[in-house]
Amino acid sequence: MQAPLSEGPVPAAFRAADDPKAFREVLGQFCTGLTIVTGQLPGGSRFGLTASSFQALSLDPPLVLYSVRREAASVDLVRRAGGFCVNVLRDHHGPLARRFGSAVEDRFAGEAWHESPSGAWRLPDAIAALDCRLWNICEGGDHVIIIGEVTAMSRSDGDPLLFFRGEFRPIGPAPHP
Repeated sequence: MQAPLSEGPVPAAFRAADDPKAFREVLGQFCTGLTIVTGQLPGGSRFGLTASSFQALSLDPPLVLYSVRREAASVDLVRRAGGFCVNVLRDHHGPLARRFGSAVEDRFAGEAWHESPSGAWRLPDAIAALDCRLWNICEGGDHVIIIGEVTAMSRSDGDPLLFFRGEFRPIGPAPHP
């Protein structure tokens, strides 16, 4: 027996996903947290990027992933570093997320960073940090999926920085102008 149709708002009609701008707008309806992924090369050079495409993959073994454009310089850097640290951003880290998402020369300037157990860089007031050994890099369309095995982690209290409809948001209701 088929369930009866419910009363209520009519859902938006489906349409083809062949318009990249419309596809991004639809994806923007999904709220994500924000992270800064950092690493350090054997010679001491640091790298980092803002990533909203972070998630847990496995509990046993403990695996996490993030994705990045295939052409991004950080793909080769994380491969050479052999690992990375994921810093989960706190609600006041919007300016830092913007800096690590742009092409500034020294993204680390002006912040007190600490070395993680693997040698990557940890933001001291991140609400969580996951230190990872590179597990795998997989193809995913115009992106690659970076998978790391978590080898050390930390957490603290606080509210996360969220990304919704192309804007940084606090965890509570959106502020009214």
